[in-house]
This record gives sequence, C-alpha cells and structure tokens, in this order.
Amino acid sequence: MRLGLGFSLALLLAVMGIDNCMALTGKWRGDISLGPTKLPLVFNFSETPEGDTEATMDSPQQNAKGIPLEVKFCSQDSISLECKMIGATYNGRIEDGKIDGTFSQRGVNLPLTLTPEEDLSVRRPQTPQPPFPYIEKDIVFTSYDGTELAGTLTLPDATPGKKFPTVVMVTGSGPQNRDEEIFEHKPFAVIADYLARNGIASFRFDDRGTASSKGNYSEATIETFKGDARSAYNFVKGLPETDKTGILGHSEGGTLAVMIAAEDKPDFIISLAGMVIPSKETLLDQNIHLLDQLGISGKQKESSVKLIEKLYEEVIKQYNSGVSSPIDIDSICRTNSLEVPAIVLESVKQNNVSRTGYFDSLISLDPTSALKKLKCPVLAINGTKDIQVNADKNLEAFRNNVKNVEIQRMDGLNHLMQHAVTGETSEYNEIRETISPEVLSLISTFILRQK
Repeated sequence: MRLGLGFSLALLLAVMGIDNCMALTGKWRGDISLGPTKLPLVFNFSETPEGDTEATMDSPQQNAKGIPLEVKFCSQDSISLECKMIGATYNGRIEDGKIDGTFSQRGVNLPLTLTPEEDLSVRRPQTPQPPFPYIEKDIVFTSYDGTELAGTLTLPDATPGKKFPTVVMVTGSGPQNRDEEIFEHKPFAVIADYLARNGIASFRFDDRGTASSKGNYSEATIETFKGDARSAYNFVKGLPETDKTGILGHSEGGTLAVMIAAEDKPDFIISLAGMVIPSKETLLDQNIHLLDQLGISGKQKESSVKLIEKLYEEVIKQYNSGVSSPIDIDSICRTNSLEVPAIVLESVKQNNVSRTGYFDSLISLDPTSALKKLKCPVLAINGTKDIQVNADKNLEAFRNNVKNVEIQRMDGLNHLMQHAVTGETSEYNEIRETISPEVLSLISTFILRQK
C-alpha cells in the first residue's frame, strides 16, 4: 500500500550533452532526505575514450535508470552536474573517498553525500544468482479483457508429466514488475527461488502497463487488478505441470487474493501483509502516521484527520453513485471549522484534483464480506513493525471471519516482511534482507501441507 498523502520528489528525464573534464568512474550512491522519507540516488560515472567523464543517474525507488546528465566540470577534487529540463544541479567536493555536495532543484537545496556503491550481491544477498537448479519460462497470457500480460513460470524441474503444487503471486499497489521490485529488492523472485528449491512451482507476472505487460495501468481500478489476478490463476490452473494451485498476495495483492477466493475456488491463499479491513481505515492510519512524522499535533492534527475522513466519505458516496468529480475541500473546512496546516491542505487538494478511478475504488473497498465467504485454507502473515498495514487489526479480521485460517503475527517484521528496527519506509532501502527466512519457510511448509 502507498502512503496516503504521497509527498515525493518528481524527477523528469532529460538527455544532455557532455563537456570535457577529468575522468571519474564507478557507481556512487546517496540519499536525499525528504522529511520523514529518503530518496536514494545512484550516479553512474564512466570514462570516454578521450579520458572525459560521462554521467547518468538512477532513482531505484522510482525504477528509473540511466537518466542522462550533463557533466559541467570535473577535477580531482570537485564535480558539477546539471539537468536543465528540471532545473536541477549537483555540485560536490571529492574528498576522503566520498563526494559531499548539494542537490538543487527549483530553489530547494538538499545535502547529498555520495559514496562508492557496494556490489548488488552484497547489498541484496538474497537475490537469486544463476546457475539455477530449476526451470524458468517466460510466458504471455491473456487477461479477462483481452490484454496480454507477461510473466515467469518457475518449475522445480523439467520431468515430463510431473505435476507440482503451484502458487500465483499478486503484487501490491502501484505499477510493479513480476519481481515486485522495490529499492532493488526482488521479493517475488526470492520467493520463487526458495519455493522451487523445495519442490513448489510458481507464477509471477508484470502488472498491466508495466515492464513487458500490455495495457494501461492508469485507467485500471481494483476490479481490473482483480480480473488480471483471476485470469493469471485460471491460466496457471490449466497448465499440465500444475497440481494444487493457490494465490499468494502481498499487501493489496493479499486483498485481491481474498476477493478472488470468495468468488472462485483456489486450493489455498496466502496473505502477506494483506489488508482485509475497510480500505479507508488503513489509509487513514497511514495518514495519521505521516502527520506524526511531520510533527503535526493537537488541534491541527485533529482537524487534518477530520478533513481526510470527510474527503473519504465524499469519495465513497460518489463512487457508489457512479460519478467522480472534484470535492470542495475549502467548504469542508469551513463547515466543520477545521484548522488544517497549509502543507496538509495543499496535499489533500492536489490528491483530490488528481483522483483516479483506482483511488476511488480503493477508498470504497471493504473486504469484510469477502472474508466471510472463504472456504479454502488461508495463511495470513503480518509483521508487527508494519506501518502501512496494521498487523493486529487485519489479523483480528482474519481470526473473526475465517474458519480455516492459520495466523502468523511476526514480531519485528515490516511491510516488506523484512526484519526492521523502526518499520519506516525509509528503512526499506537500507535493509539488506529482502524477505525474512522465517516467512519463506512458513510459506513453503503451508503449501506442502495442501494435499
């Protein structure tokens, strides 16, 4: 799930020319602090045949790679980069094995220290590395509306006629590739690797309009994504290599798994950090946490929460009526005598104007009725340090509404199922572990029990 207020730094891509300068090489990484969150950036320096420096930039959080930069100046002790189309520059001093500098954009100056980047195998040690003792097949299937989606089928071996217990993986919110890649972590690839080594097949696929899948992500709603996941399940269920077949969903994917299982008959489902309480409650919790991170308290916090609640109520009314139009935020504030900080008011207004069908469908979602219809075995895993989907609230919903459910409340795990200190999203990039080994074992053991 994404954080509700959604403060972020927008990076536009631009192709720039190169000026002659001294050569600087290698990958250098640093984080820009954006209030309660961090934006990691990677600068890639290489040397031309003439001995000059070329540069590109990656933004791992935004899955943006190879952004061309203009090298204005480079010497033994300093570097100057520019990206004119976004009015951004980076100026740094090279000293003691690091680059201390300032990233500037539209009048905002942010400190940014770069250090040589470690190899990916060190930063993300769980990422599977070839050669693999299993088979992977790239496959294209057709979703319910004719859209072609692409994915990877992983089989423990290629023995003719052999069938395997199989799981279809469904990603969380936001456009994500089949590995559910975030900050160079590839949790679904790690899960597929672990399962294959334990005799379990899996299928993971790119969201529509993402990576190799066709379609338009921006026009999709919760129902669209449910249809895609159901189509993936039906496709895999019909393959000759698959036996008992279930659905594993992370975050919003866990919600979709529940919704599909309430209507169809998968052999089992697995919810990782799944949201099964009303969506508006989860998003309100996220916003309250963000207000706390911004230091907003007292009357201003109370007013901010009430404004967001009122906005959600209006969105749900519109969605149930089949309409979508901007809501008068100022009128809500006046009517309810709300004292909302400018930073919150501006963010709420921007989100209101830019609302999508997906947002309206998400806010209006209440999975409770779907939970009550579940008949298949369910494994529900949530971490106590998850600040995006509350573990206790959602596991209690599973416990109260589902008869055949195994509850796993994992102490110290965050939303990505990593061992965490604070659980904040800013830690995701800093943690080397992609997914807890205990969680991998729980998933494998549960699937192998389904006879």
